[in-house]
This record gives sequence, structure tokens and C-alpha cells, in this order.
Amino acid sequence: MSRENVEAVYNAYAAFNEGDLAGVLSWFHADAVYRDAIHQAVEGEAGAFRGHDGIRRWWRDLHDHYEDINTEVLEVRDLGEHVVVVFVVRGRGKGSGIALDTRLAQVVKMRQGKVIEMRDYFSLEEALQAVGLEE
Repeated sequence: MSRENVEAVYNAYAAFNEGDLAGVLSWFHADAVYRDAIHQAVEGEAGAFRGHDGIRRWWRDLHDHYEDINTEVLEVRDLGEHVVVVFVVRGRGKGSGIALDTRLAQVVKMRQGKVIEMRDYFSLEEALQAVGLEE
């Protein structure tokens, strides 16, 4: 099952890079929770996007603030129940033109081939600690 989880993660990232919101949503369970790095840093646990409506709100927020947004997956670790992803997100601030080029890590929990929970971290070490591992 975990190989399928890794493939699902790659497919979700591909849909994101293609600007395909419907494709992204197809990989998220209807009850999914996503905690992105920026909203967590600003809002703490309140910065969660819940369900497909929450994912749509996150998508709008992201595209309202950035243009030419894309990701590059650098590493994927299959940990059974969890998949850890290291990626770079790039884009340009709308209006400001300031470049976004940030490396993040992410813990993805899957259920029945769908993302049920996803959380961003500012380092691989933090992500691994979240699942009880060390580098």
C-alpha cells in the first residue's frame, strides 16, 4: 500500500504544478486536514485547512499572493503509514515581484490512497521528529 501512497504524492505534486485544482483535490480525502508552513507560523494550530473547501481556500490564498508558483520534489521517504516529502516551492510575489524559493518538508498521512493529513515543516529534521524518527 505504501508504494501507492508515494505514487499518489507524486501525482498530487504534478497536478499542483499543472495548475490543476481538481486534480489536486482528487488526491485529498473529503475529511483531509492540511497545515501549511506559513499559516502554522502565523496562526499556530488554527492555521489548518479542512476538507475540500479548506483546500480550495488554501489554493486561492496561495494564488492570490503568488504567481508562477511551482514545486520541485527533492526527496520522498516511504515510512509506511506516512510519506515524508522534501520539496522546494518557487514563485514570485504578486505586486512585489519578490522571489519565493523555499525548501520545506512535509509529512503526509494517507488513508485508502488519499491524503488524510498533511503538514509542512521548515526542515526535514522537524518532519522526521514528527513521525518519531531522527535523521
